[in-house]
Parts: sequence; structure tokens; C-alpha cells
Amino acid sequence: MKRTWSLIALLLPLLALAGPQPPEIDYVDEPDEAKAALLLEKLLKKTLTAKDAVRIADTIGKKRLYATGLKDSQTLTFACPDGVSREFTYYLPKKYAPNKAVPVVVWLHGAISQPPPGGGHHESKTFGAAVEELGPIMVGPSTHSKVEWGEPANRALVRHAVDYVKRNFRVDDDRVFLCGDSDGGRGTYAILETLAGTFACAVPVIGSPGGVTRFNNLRNLSLLAINGEKDGLFTIAEVRKDVEGMKASGIDITFVEIAGKGHDPRLFLEQGDAVRKFLAAHTREPFPKTVHWTVDLDEGETAVKFPANTFRWIRIEDAGTSKSQHAFEDASKGLLRAGLPRIEATRDGNRISVRTNGITKYTVLLAPGMVDFAKPVVIETNGNPSFEGTVVADARTVLEEARRFRDGKLVFHARVTVEVDAPPKDK
Repeated sequence: MKRTWSLIALLLPLLALAGPQPPEIDYVDEPDEAKAALLLEKLLKKTLTAKDAVRIADTIGKKRLYATGLKDSQTLTFACPDGVSREFTYYLPKKYAPNKAVPVVVWLHGAISQPPPGGGHHESKTFGAAVEELGPIMVGPSTHSKVEWGEPANRALVRHAVDYVKRNFRVDDDRVFLCGDSDGGRGTYAILETLAGTFACAVPVIGSPGGVTRFNNLRNLSLLAINGEKDGLFTIAEVRKDVEGMKASGIDITFVEIAGKGHDPRLFLEQGDAVRKFLAAHTREPFPKTVHWTVDLDEGETAVKFPANTFRWIRIEDAGTSKSQHAFEDASKGLLRAGLPRIEATRDGNRISVRTNGITKYTVLLAPGMVDFAKPVVIETNGNPSFEGTVVADARTVLEEARRFRDGKLVFHARVTVEVDAPPKDK
């Protein structure tokens, strides 16, 4: 009989094995928000200079401690925001060692209508065989009772599962991949609407993007879609139409249609060579030159909260009507939806050009891999100057953003918040 361990019961002994973490990482990992706030203020009292902030950033990005002798597989539970506890399972690769960073494949199972606990435990192991050569940690979250992957509760589950393996195992943050079949294939598209920044690329199998509203967000990464010609659930004619619409929307999607095959999740196994080559060819760029992001206010308050409002180094702080707006020529092209608050940002050296529509405030997050901190940073919004000045590493920014992202490669030293209609400011 499978035994499910609580997160806290498992985490404490693992941290004991790893030894005491640096206090900065203790703050990033602390699950209790009140305790985290106290830890933050304690750390800030000791960090008075930009040099201190750089040291903190280096610690967070490079000095996490990892336990040895961990179990090869565990199934854990997570209390989702809807009040339901759901499971996730991880499987370590055969030759995992804490001194080497490994990729992660998150697998979203199909058949979400089944009863608890759902199919994550079984499917992540079964389909992990197709990518075993890459040596990834397989992560299989589970949903059930017809709760879609795109629901806020399951988005939180997926994010928590990824956070968990990053805390406890040495993960290559730039090689975290998202895959899934059937309902999980459909869920792959839906998860990317808010969590595209986490993943290097995605492989939806026998799925369909039905229900997605923020196709603009899928422009930030590449997809390999695999479908059967004779699929009776997600009919190939509809999938073809969606794929063409995504291509017209500027999404980099490769479509593989398997002749004579129906709605069969084993296509992932049969197409293993193509899948492995695709994943191996796509390493995430932490600070891409151009980023796109959209929020959908119909989702309520979660739409403008992290991570739904953030992609890599750009964040939508507030949506609404502003005097300064960019008329995106492709606003209704393909499957893009006009009317959704949207931002596009491009960086070229220390100059950052931002275009917005339906947004009143945004934040640019800055890291040494993006700009030269010894020179002034220039930000313009919709062709108008918004900011010019030298930025310095700030400990509060480093810590707060590291706690949000929990990503060793996305460690930011400074941030600049811009009100779209405000006059330009210096710092």
C-alpha cells in the first residue's frame, strides 16, 4: 500500500540531513508568511550596502545545500487554495547525485474525472520511460473529480511541486519541461498561461488548447504538439485549426500528426526520439531580449497576483485605462484576444522599450545578466521616456523577488516600477 507523507514531516528531516541552510535561503523557503516577514526584517538590518545585496543574491543563486540519501520516489500532499488536498509524486533518475544539476519533467496526467487521488503517480512513471535518457526528475501532480489543470488550485499544485523538487534536489532551473496527455495535454496549454516563465518548453500530447484566453503568453516558449489523425475526443480538424491559429499568433509550435492513430497517450512513448530531441534542444533563456505578457481580469484577483502577472523580468502591477497606450497591430491576429491588458518589453543593452495596452503600472526587474549596473538604465513606455538613472543592488528586492520566484537562475538585484501616465523620473 502506498504511504503518503505530509510535506512538513518530510521536509524537516531532509533539511536536517542537508545541514543548516544560509539564513537568506531559510527566508526564501519559509512556508509561514508571518515568520518570513520577521526573517526578512532581521536580514535587512544587516544589509546596508549594494555590496551586501550582491552577496545575498550570490548566496541564493549558488549556495543552497542539498541532502544526500533521499528516497528515489515519494508521494506527498499539498493543501490547494480551494481547500482540497492533492497529491504529487516525484521519481529521481537512476544516477541522481546532489553535486550535479538535473532537468525536471512535469507530467500532467489525463482522465481528470477519475476519483481521488488521480493519475499523477502512475502516469509520471509510465511516460517517464520516454525521456529516461535525459536523466530528469519526473514530477507527477494529480488532479481528480473533474477539476481542470487550468483552475487556480491546480496551477498552485503544479507550482508547489516544482518548488518542492527545487528545494530538495539540485535542479537545472533552465531545463524544467512541461508535458501531458489528453486532459493533461489540454492542461499543458492552460498551465502555460500563468507559469510560462518556469518552463523551457512544453509537449502537449493528444490535447487541445480549448479554453485558453492568453495565447500571447505562449509566445514566450516553444511547443511540440503530438496528436493522432483519428482522435475521436480532440478531433484532428479542430486541433489543426487551433495550431494554425497559434502559429498566426506568433507561437513557436511544431505539430506532429500521427497517421492512423487515435486518442492514445502512448504516442508520447512512440515518439520518444522526437520528444527527447525537442527537450534537449530547448534550454530556457532566463532573461530573453523580448518578453510578452497578458493578464485576464475575468479570473478575478489571482489574475494580477504573482505568478499570473509576471513573466521573467516584467510584471504587470495594475491594469486599467491609461492615456498612453500602444495599438498592437496583431491584437486580434490568430487566436490573440484584443482587449486583454497586455505588455511587451524589449531590452537592448541598458535601454528597455516597453509597449502597453490596458495597463497603468508595471515593474521592470533587473539583473546583472541583463544590464550594466555601472551605467544608467533607460526605460521608455509607448515611445515616451519613463525612467533614466543608475540602479543599485537592493537587498529587499533581492530577497522579496527570490522568495516569489524560488528559481536559482531568476535572481534580481533591482527593480523599477513605472506608472504609465506619470512624468519621467530619475533614480
